[in-house]
Amino acid sequence: MTLTQDIYYTSEFKKTYETNYNFNIPLDVNIDIRDTQKIKFKLIDFSMMNSMLNISSYHKNNYLKVVYNGINYNVVIPDGSYTASILKDWLNTYFISINVPIIFDYNKSTNKFSVSAGIGLLGTLFFYPQNSASLLGFNKTSYQLYYLTFNYSETFANMLPYSKIIITSDLVFDTNTQNNFENRYSAYSGTGDIICWCPRDIPLFATINYSNDTGREIELANRNIKSIKISIINEYQEFILDAPSCFIHFQLITYDNTNWAKKIFGLMNDICYYLLSIYWKK
Repeated sequence: MTLTQDIYYTSEFKKTYETNYNFNIPLDVNIDIRDTQKIKFKLIDFSMMNSMLNISSYHKNNYLKVVYNGINYNVVIPDGSYTASILKDWLNTYFISINVPIIFDYNKSTNKFSVSAGIGLLGTLFFYPQNSASLLGFNKTSYQLYYLTFNYSETFANMLPYSKIIITSDLVFDTNTQNNFENRYSAYSGTGDIICWCPRDIPLFATINYSNDTGREIELANRNIKSIKISIINEYQEFILDAPSCFIHFQLITYDNTNWAKKIFGLMNDICYYLLSIYWKK
């Protein structure tokens, strides 16, 4: 006999002490299986708005430095969700406001930044990418800038500090385990097994969607389930601290895992053994 429990959940209904990136989903009916029964987990769909910050002190990609005539200007880019063009405009506006003649430009077709000295340069001007080097695509430690001589970034602009949204749980998987992570900063413990990966390379404020079009089901080793802990992380095992509320729909399927073919084969062996024993007694 197979029993299916459908769970629809949105993290807007989470408890006050929980977060949008780490929360418990209580079950309406606790699952407690016996003997040959097994449980399967099936994610139906998941959705979340792509509103997470791409520049922040948490991501360590928000700082650069300019030295003009021996004076240091340490620039901290405000936390936010930026496109490359918006970031270029913010940098230029900021440097105009402090009277430093530096110009940033961005070429959408090549996805590269460039930087140069502007009108009014008097003396020496140096640009230090610092921890925004990957964001802007500059590989060198420093650049001396000259009037209208553009220094183009060596690599492409990288406006995403991570590119995957990963849904994990505290369930114990028997099959279809996926624990392939790339370590970068620090790895959080207790992330469990991966339920699904979703790409983040979509426009800001669009919806990140996952749909189980293949009907993938995951066998569980769990024998008793009262609630499921869901975590939303990225490919570097970092919790997505600014994750918005999400919607998740999944099924828990309880079924009998008896191997009937094996049992019938065993029964036939027993019958044959019994018949042979009667024959030899004659």
